[in-house]
Amino acid sequence: MRYAISLLLLGLAWGHARAAEPPQPPKLSRPSGPITITAKNGEWQDGVMIYSGEVAMNSNTLELRGARLELRQAGGSKAPYEIILTGDPATMKHLPETAADQPVEARAAKIVYLSASQDVELSGGARLARGKDEINGESMRYNVPARRVRADGGDLGQVRIVIDVPEETGAAPAATTPPPPATVPAATPPSP
Repeated sequence: MRYAISLLLLGLAWGHARAAEPPQPPKLSRPSGPITITAKNGEWQDGVMIYSGEVAMNSNTLELRGARLELRQAGGSKAPYEIILTGDPATMKHLPETAADQPVEARAAKIVYLSASQDVELSGGARLARGKDEINGESMRYNVPARRVRADGGDLGQVRIVIDVPEETGAAPAATTPPPPATVPAATPPSP
């Protein structure tokens, strides 16, 4: 029951902003452009890359920051991969391709990105936000193309959802100019 209520609230939270139009997946679901990783230490062997110490991974559409990043990719550069990012907290920012959408930002003690399913798993004080909407819980899973979120409060509490409901803006009343003053014909004296 708790999961059903959570899913319903999550659907409302993330779908509210697009209530007037059908939901559309983002155009980007993977990092695009060149990927740059900076860290104090790095090691690369047999499809496993490990970076530690003030790690930052940047591409045109994805920014990751944390204390340690492990990238696993067996089978060559076209094979699915997994990124495991840890920190205090680890952070992710998924940038949209167009200015019409808002970036998705996340933070948790651990962030795992699975390229095959295009899921982001957050655990340990997880927070996911898009604009002023946010979801907090012990753990959550975010499917990037569907923009679907599942959150769990864990043993320590409940999921917390904040939904920014935009105020309705009605059409401003049209400015009217007052009609010109009515002219009253001059009274004519009665004839004798």
